[in-house]
Amino acid sequence: MLDYARQRAVEVLKTPSTAILATSGPAGLQASEVPCQALGLVIYLLVPRTSDHLFNLEHDPRVTVLAAGWEVRGEAQVKPEGEADPGLGMLWAPEAEWCVLVRVDPTQVHIRAEGGWGNRETIDLK
Repeated sequence: MLDYARQRAVEVLKTPSTAILATSGPAGLQASEVPCQALGLVIYLLVPRTSDHLFNLEHDPRVTVLAAGWEVRGEAQVKPEGEADPGLGMLWAPEAEWCVLVRVDPTQVHIRAEGGWGNRETIDLK
């Protein structure tokens, strides 16, 4: 059952190319639409270098990431330049030059059900 749930999460996460990143911390509650790409169960985001999200992440790595069909709760970390996975196509986007790469390791994935969020499917990954 666990393998099916993980595979279901992998399939759902790979669809969107943008998502809403939500953080909280000393800069307050922040929510921004950013480019995203999933590789397996890991989500990568391009966050502008001047974003208050980065200040918040220094103090609290917990994030929520929302896309059209899913919501992820997890822990984020800013990846140093040069440590990106070569499979990340979004690093070639023009805006990547002014962004930092943020890796999100999901602890929980909520998948939107056909009828809405009321009957969502929840996958715990930790």
